[in-house]
Amino acid sequence: MNAKTVIMKASDLCKSFANNGGQNHVLDMINLEIYDGDFTVIMGSSGAGKSTLLYSLSGMDKPTSGRVCYKEKEISHLKEKEMAALRAHEFGFVFQQAHLVSNLTLFENVAVTGYLTKKRAEKEVRDRAKELLSLMHVGEAMDRLPSQVSGGEAQRAAIARAMVNEPGMLFADEPTGALNKRNTKEVLDLLSKLNEGGQNILMVTHDIKVAIRATRILYLEDGKVVDEMSMPAYRKEEARSREKQVEAWLSSMEW
Repeated sequence: MNAKTVIMKASDLCKSFANNGGQNHVLDMINLEIYDGDFTVIMGSSGAGKSTLLYSLSGMDKPTSGRVCYKEKEISHLKEKEMAALRAHEFGFVFQQAHLVSNLTLFENVAVTGYLTKKRAEKEVRDRAKELLSLMHVGEAMDRLPSQVSGGEAQRAAIARAMVNEPGMLFADEPTGALNKRNTKEVLDLLSKLNEGGQNILMVTHDIKVAIRATRILYLEDGKVVDEMSMPAYRKEEARSREKQVEAWLSSMEW
């Protein structure tokens, strides 16, 4: 079996915050590798440092110490302008809330993200935006404002926006946390489909039904990665057995 290609690596990663005259160590000497082609999920109890790890890896937050490398290039000490350019060209982001611009249509929200990087001609950006919105099953709503669509439609448009520049990594922080059961399934199905097509995904969740979509789960405890679990690509017919596997593993972590 061929070794997996490392797309992102953290070395001795630490993140601390000042707290009542002391230091709160949220990430504690984390060493990990994220592999090309994986759907990686970060789990752990509340306060374990899940989102902080995601933000430190993605460059949205600077680590206190340690290194982050993306495609073998160190990115943890880039200047803000360089980091912003990397995020725009190489990273896509999806959060719990869609954070769409309220006075732009769904199409405009996606297209403007493509225009800003100038990676493609405007017509190519428009065509890709329409293609992605259709793929996300919101093509018929592309001319509506965010206030005129459901939460699930807005979140699917947010995924289209995150994908418009063909990111090397898609970062997702509790992307289904504000959605109902039906919309959660639709968003997860789309993320699974993107991963099947080769999209690298790194996602934070506290929900087992979300985590079973992963090919790899990392478990954080007190700012450290204490264990991990690998699984084959998700198949709908195996959902219940995967859920039992993950439940048993998390129980062993005293989750």
